[in-house]
Amino acid sequence: MSEKRILVFDRTPVARIVSIAASCAAGALFFSYLSEPPIDLLPLLGLALLCLLTLATAFVQYGDHIYVSDADGVMYENWLLKRLGKHGRWMHWEDIVEVREIRDRVLILLSRDGRRMLVDAIFGYAIARAEILRRAPHAVFSGTLARDET
Repeated sequence: MSEKRILVFDRTPVARIVSIAASCAAGALFFSYLSEPPIDLLPLLGLALLCLLTLATAFVQYGDHIYVSDADGVMYENWLLKRLGKHGRWMHWEDIVEVREIRDRVLILLSRDGRRMLVDAIFGYAIARAEILRRAPHAVFSGTLARDET
């Protein structure tokens, strides 16, 4: 019986800190506006929406995981989206038709069925990149990867 190895990649600490800082800044703007009358409804609603959206993006940042499996392929999953009913789907190795790299730090995986997966801002990007390139040699490499091959 062979064991499946699954590597799990999370967002970088910097990406997480930036998302929390943005939430704190939006909250500071909201409470600063509340502390100085007169208060108009439209700006108040706009700042409240900004605060809620930056908080939601922080939760999404903290819940992001990218799985790279020896046998199954690559999967993006987020714990918050999973709880809301949107589970991750494996992009199998044989289904990956193109691997595009942008500026040596973002991979875009394209599958036969038209799905796209973004692999970026993860801790251990170089390891994930090497594993993906090793497991999908049949795919077309474009972007920065195409330049590396010449």
